[in-house]
Amino acid sequence: MNHTYNPNLFFYNPTCELAIANNTVSFMPNKTLALFEKDLDVLPMYFANQQDIVLVQQMPDAAFLSILNQAGISYPQFLLMNEVLQNKGCFSKEINQLHPWGWSPRVHYLFKQLKKNCTDNFLNQVNAYWKPEYRNLYSRKTALEVLSTILDNKQEQGFIENKYIARVCYNSSEVEKLLEEWPQMVLKAPWSSSGRGLLVLRQSELNKSNKQWIQGTIAAQGYIMAEALLDKKYDFSLQFFSNAKDDLRYIGPSFFETNSNGQYVGSLLGAIPDEIMQYLPKNELERLANQVGEAIKQVGITDHYHGYLSVDCMLFKDHSGEIRIQPCVEINLRYNMGILCHFLEKHLDSEGKGIFKTYYNPKTTFDEFHQEMCSKYPLQMNNGKLLHGYLPLVSPFQNKSFGAYLILD
Repeated sequence: MNHTYNPNLFFYNPTCELAIANNTVSFMPNKTLALFEKDLDVLPMYFANQQDIVLVQQMPDAAFLSILNQAGISYPQFLLMNEVLQNKGCFSKEINQLHPWGWSPRVHYLFKQLKKNCTDNFLNQVNAYWKPEYRNLYSRKTALEVLSTILDNKQEQGFIENKYIARVCYNSSEVEKLLEEWPQMVLKAPWSSSGRGLLVLRQSELNKSNKQWIQGTIAAQGYIMAEALLDKKYDFSLQFFSNAKDDLRYIGPSFFETNSNGQYVGSLLGAIPDEIMQYLPKNELERLANQVGEAIKQVGITDHYHGYLSVDCMLFKDHSGEIRIQPCVEINLRYNMGILCHFLEKHLDSEGKGIFKTYYNPKTTFDEFHQEMCSKYPLQMNNGKLLHGYLPLVSPFQNKSFGAYLILD
């Protein structure tokens, strides 16, 4: 039988949390973030089937698509975002579902015409329409609620102690008072991601620029979250899929690296690092995922969200030198680099392992970096799977400032 395939429509908007914080349909990211979005706009292709469509700001070039072909990676169709949004009748057949990287009032506004072409399967989902109460769902307060629920459910040895969990602050003096309790702190904007919107305080008093950051963030978002600065050893996340019917499927863990300011650097592929296995063997990881999943359902996230989500966790050393778990640092209700790596792992040889990284260097373009990496780490395949070397995941031939790539050892 010949079934008509209704394509899914993908779109990369990693600034979705900032759009939610802004709370208007006219949100525009700043120049740097807009460039980041544009340079990496093909990334959703790794989630898509060949018949699906990825909306891009710049069409990928033939030379890049040829690299993917040689790496055994098939790709979907690409359409220019602006042309699709301006040409209301460009879809002759139904769209199955809309898959932005993340939802926001802005995305719903952009796609309001396209929604009319979507199947009932999509239109009956909770994400098909934006409701004002969804805004809080995406804030760090929700992550704090999930963390508190985990600790209430299971006050076992090994988790973070209650006295170190985040507090909500509405002004600078509340932060200063907390500094008496925690001499080192991390301040976080309620809506932000990937280590943006963070201020690390390593001194026990606020300077002028600290106060300006606090006041500016509170003026923009209403409050800030303050957390004790922990002696972090390892970052990892737990990946889930919610179908918004109180059904949450655990997909697996993802292990990532951040810099000293907490900003995302890259994700590991192909194996659980030995250092983490030592403290969190596979069965313990599964048990942790169950506990986190239960708390997510209890807090009600699965009633209002359909799609992939990740929970960032941390292994840290407490004051007595014991390794403990912070089981819910933040929740990302969107696609994320960890789930992207799960999809990329399908292309790896069973022996292949390495790291996914994003690239930025103000001194050189991704194109120049690509030339250097190709000669240093030529890609090696085994039976059509990736084994060793370097692979660009966005075009390295379009003078991009930002890039994304795999390096397999």
